[in-house]
Amino acid sequence: MATESEKPCCTAAAARMTKKLNLGDGFPVGIVNLDNILKEVVDMKLADNQAIKRELLERVKGCNYVAPGAEADYASALFREYRELLGRQA
Repeated sequence: MATESEKPCCTAAAARMTKKLNLGDGFPVGIVNLDNILKEVVDMKLADNQAIKRELLERVKGCNYVAPGAEADYASALFREYRELLGRQA
């Protein structure tokens, strides 16, 4: 069994890396490691929007709880943040 320090998203590190993400209805949620996830997916240079959304969502779910009924909202909000990051890098 992994110890707290071996987890990729331990509690202490998670608190420092949490960013707000506004879902489609304006509901804010805290996402651990959001900035790194966005940068990692940008670096993948995926061309298909659905593939980008899937990758973002799967990476977010690695460190965050995403209710099954809210996955589409999360994917859309994550994709919006992804596009904003690309716009800032241009």
